[in-house]
Amino acid sequence: MRIIEFFKKIIEVKDNDLSFLNVGDIVWAKRYKNDEEKSRIKMGHQESPYVVIKKSKGKVYALRCTSNPHWEIQWKMAYYPLGKLNYQMKKNSFINCMVVYELKEIQFVEMIGHLNDVDLNQLKKQLYIFKNSGFKVKPDIEEKYLDFKIGIGDVILYSGNRYYIDSIKGRSYEVYRLKKHPKVSDRLLIGNTYYSFIFRNLEKIKINSKYDLVDTFNTGEIEIINKYKEKSLKLLEKRMPNSLRVGSLIDYKNRMFYVYEKLDNCVNCYEIYSNAVFEEGMADILIKGGIYKTFFATVTIPIDKLDDNGYKIRRCASSEEIEYNKNIFSLPKKKRVNARRRLASIKEKDKDDFVPMVILKDLNNGNYYLIIDRNDNVIELVNINDIGDTFYFELEKKYCPFEYYRVMTKEEYNMYLKKIKDLKEMCAVFSN
Repeated sequence: MRIIEFFKKIIEVKDNDLSFLNVGDIVWAKRYKNDEEKSRIKMGHQESPYVVIKKSKGKVYALRCTSNPHWEIQWKMAYYPLGKLNYQMKKNSFINCMVVYELKEIQFVEMIGHLNDVDLNQLKKQLYIFKNSGFKVKPDIEEKYLDFKIGIGDVILYSGNRYYIDSIKGRSYEVYRLKKHPKVSDRLLIGNTYYSFIFRNLEKIKINSKYDLVDTFNTGEIEIINKYKEKSLKLLEKRMPNSLRVGSLIDYKNRMFYVYEKLDNCVNCYEIYSNAVFEEGMADILIKGGIYKTFFATVTIPIDKLDDNGYKIRRCASSEEIEYNKNIFSLPKKKRVNARRRLASIKEKDKDDFVPMVILKDLNNGNYYLIIDRNDNVIELVNINDIGDTFYFELEKKYCPFEYYRVMTKEEYNMYLKKIKDLKEMCAVFSN
């Protein structure tokens, strides 16, 4: 009886040419189309589950599953997990999102099941993110086949910042902003990637706004984030505004302020701008060895407003720097310009300090780059937010767009070197 059913299935497949398959179907299929391909595959590995992801012009395209993913690929978007209990499979499987295969009728063995709506939506989001990433190896699938719904657990890029969608209320997403440069002491590791959430401010973004999907988390990862958020919010509640002092550089409502006077019910500040910004009338001040600019326009912030809206102390000036800043504040505008020139000449970092482990800031685009190697006057740089963006720069050029930012910790540096090495090895494998 089983033999008859088996031949019926073969005849049906041949007649329909796999047209009966739908996007999201999970099928058991051969990994080869002819005897020559079969001879190159080890016994026991000649068949695999496949997930149909695209149908076009009578052809069926699918992603192959594996029970042994290459975890050396340092990005969770490369694989999507399928639980064996959800789909009656013998083993937990992982969908390989890197390669899309055309599935022929000769390969088909049997139907396994169909992805549920959550998994199919999540898989399409993951493919979209992977396709638009900096990875050289990308799934060959057009975006028109990747229709998905954005929701809780997704990360969107909006107005130059990344936001984590925590909830949806009415016509708005309630979101937390992610830091662009996570610190070792203030970050969460999820799937070989570090994230740093700013939980002190819950913001809103209208659903019909213009944004792009750049990351996504599954239900298990969302649970990890929620526990981390609960812990972080409790710590924020314990923070008291009396930790503020004169000389503090604070981040308040996405603007930077230098506290030059603290009273019982408020703090008096000057708004601060980065060293890359310069306009007439600005002067330089020092905060923890860094040069910052200000117009000396006083901004008064009530203490209770700091409590309500949240703030973060970025760094604090030393007693010598506080005294220096006081003297600058008291100078006439013309003398402030001369002081700025003297300070720039004193603080300018020599190019001999541009060595591995040092982070440089590009004054043209505001990006931060890590020096990973130096040979004479040529340095190799990698964008700390996109390890696929690496290049060489010759320091002997008349114009150098970089300024010294800080030295990376050994832990951070080793992490970046490992990611770069893994990416190079992966690209070498797929290029052969």
